[in-house]
Amino acid sequence: MAKRNNKKVRRTTPSGSHQINWLWGQESVLETIHANRWRVYELFVTAEVSHQHKDLLKAKRKDGVEVEVVSAEKLEELSKATDHEGIIARVSKYPYESLDVLKPSSVSGSDVSDSDVSKSHSAEKKTQPLVVVIDRVQDAFSFASILRCCEVAQVSAVIVGQFCQAQVTTQVARASSGAVNHFPIIQSDDLASTAQHLKDLGFELIAIDSQSQSDVCDAPLNLPAALILASDTLGLDPNLLELCDHRVRTPTLGKANTLHSAVAAGILLYETRRQQR
Repeated sequence: MAKRNNKKVRRTTPSGSHQINWLWGQESVLETIHANRWRVYELFVTAEVSHQHKDLLKAKRKDGVEVEVVSAEKLEELSKATDHEGIIARVSKYPYESLDVLKPSSVSGSDVSDSDVSKSHSAEKKTQPLVVVIDRVQDAFSFASILRCCEVAQVSAVIVGQFCQAQVTTQVARASSGAVNHFPIIQSDDLASTAQHLKDLGFELIAIDSQSQSDVCDAPLNLPAALILASDTLGLDPNLLELCDHRVRTPTLGKANTLHSAVAAGILLYETRRQQR
């Protein structure tokens, strides 16, 4: 008797690169499913994981998601990874939001339009609006670290450039511990004009600038703020820097005069939230 071939994975949409389309690991996949921001086309799970999450998988089948129980070896073949934890998902390209999610009301207490407020924070006390603009951070892991800081600080939205910028991929999603699921990420083809739009909405533009004489702890950060973060190698675009209302630096005690962009981002985010409280 001829050996039956394994069931082929059906492609309902054009397949992109490995990094774009495959997401694995229980935390990453389950968080993406629950957030319901990023479209999932197919789920591949081991029998053990299928039993653990049978109600969730049943619900996803009803939603039209294809769910297939396969061996751990098959998951490794699909994901090209051994740390799949018994589940992988084929997802769409990341769905960037439009700048329209930021309304004039964003600076008066409702961070973004009601439909885009993170469900995980819906029951928490409202915080001051806080937007982060990321300028040309090309390293995916640095980008992911900044996004993780943004999630912990409960930012209203993150804005990234379309060019010379690491983009949201499944690799970034995993490295950020799923932060990409919890706030709108907006892609802009002109960060300078987007920054001007934020000023028009009433945000104070604040940049990390190692040449500034103002320490982050002494800067007025208690107003609705848009923090402008740059890459370690390229620095901040002069057009963006010119628009900023304040420039601050993270003080250093050692011989190095700057911090890694993700570390500096975490310090600025926490100090901003401290002052806003």
